[in-house]
Amino acid sequence: MRSLLVLVAVLGLAGAIAAVVLRRPSPPSAPVAVVPGAPTVDAGPTDEEVFAASMARLAEARRKAEKEAAAEADAGARRIVEVTPDPRLPPASGVSGTGLSASASLDAVAARLRDQDLAGALEEVHALYRARSPSASRALELLARELQGLARAGDLARVEPVLPRFQELPTSEAAVRSHVARVLGSVALASSKAGQTERSRQEARAALALDESTPEAYLALGEYMFQGNDLAGALDTWEHGLRLNPGNVALARRLERGRSEAQRLGGMERVTSEHFSVAFDGRADVPGARASLEVMEAAYRSVGALFDLFPDGPIPVVLYPDRSYEQEGHVSWSAGVYDGKIRLPSAGANTTSLRFRGVLFHEYAHALFQRATGGKGGPAWLNEGYADVAKLVGDPGPAVRCTPDVHSFQLRALEHSFGRIGNHKQAHLAYLEARHAVEHLVVRHGQAGLRALFSELSTGAPFATAFERALHEDYATFAATFDAEAGR
Repeated sequence: MRSLLVLVAVLGLAGAIAAVVLRRPSPPSAPVAVVPGAPTVDAGPTDEEVFAASMARLAEARRKAEKEAAAEADAGARRIVEVTPDPRLPPASGVSGTGLSASASLDAVAARLRDQDLAGALEEVHALYRARSPSASRALELLARELQGLARAGDLARVEPVLPRFQELPTSEAAVRSHVARVLGSVALASSKAGQTERSRQEARAALALDESTPEAYLALGEYMFQGNDLAGALDTWEHGLRLNPGNVALARRLERGRSEAQRLGGMERVTSEHFSVAFDGRADVPGARASLEVMEAAYRSVGALFDLFPDGPIPVVLYPDRSYEQEGHVSWSAGVYDGKIRLPSAGANTTSLRFRGVLFHEYAHALFQRATGGKGGPAWLNEGYADVAKLVGDPGPAVRCTPDVHSFQLRALEHSFGRIGNHKQAHLAYLEARHAVEHLVVRHGQAGLRALFSELSTGAPFATAFERALHEDYATFAATFDAEAGR
């Protein structure tokens, strides 16, 4: 711009000079007397010379102005290139998508998601809605699908940080409400599986407040009631959800399983405490149920103090008076199919005995393990060994040394369910070996190490990876060393 002003000024000056020169009459030529020996006097440039010089200066000024203008244009182009945002980086102004094609906007969101940048993708979607872009709804669909997939995989650690901002999307639009509700419902289900019951309830209710037909929210809310031993309320919730979503297979299957449980247990009665809810049918006596409740509260305090783990309640317990405690009391018959409820055979049980107390401590530890690992679990030897270490708090029993005749399995052969071991003696030895392996872990890494292992498992990492991250030790080497030491 400065160069153009210079050019205009020069042109004006040149024009004025030219006009004066052209209008002024030329004086008549007179002979010039030359005095010999006198100094020659310079009369100055002629009008033609002045005009020629002015035009030359004008041409030079024009060339200079054009050169500066070209330089400024080149610098401007470089500045444009320098501030063009990389679609993988957060926009400097906080606004993206304005002036972009729908395809480019979607590509930007998809690129963020490929880079696992959920926060960046969410901000892109917010910007598209602010700009009233036609691609906003499609971009939201991409983001919602990603969040639901992570929630279904149990990866709450990645979803929960962006959830508050996700809920700030313009839910005045029906399509936005539906997507936000479905994500909240999926997160509620994941929270339920991770044992975060109260959070699950809150997320499910928030989803239904946005869209009363959200199927995931009904699944989660019914599960909350089911875990609280409110079976009738759970059935009503699932039935209502299925009426609003008649083709939803997950709701239909959950309702079917709930009805089967209701038929098996008949009329349910309940006794509750601060952290537990014990359900039983009319064939079980109330004093026995209350005794179970007291033992469970003792397990919550003692096992919790041992491992510094205190989950939110209520934790549901179901007593089965038609199943024999004497036949099933030692073996954790429910651990392989643990569904968030502690299920106990109670026929013939002496609720005041140390043995009964030890079994309840063992079963409580399975519930604690499930919650501490976010429902991701781990190898059977870790689950059962942890439960048997907890059992010793309630029922110390006789000490058993770690000798070759006790260890009849390779540790890695005990990674799968103990239910496959049909021989009672072999099952007993498998439990002992699993307990010794966990005790070995505690000796080497302390209870903090065990908690760190549970925490890594809750991320969904493979066990060998979680083991190395938490304990800074190779799992295969640990197993081989344990087997070798037991064989000496």
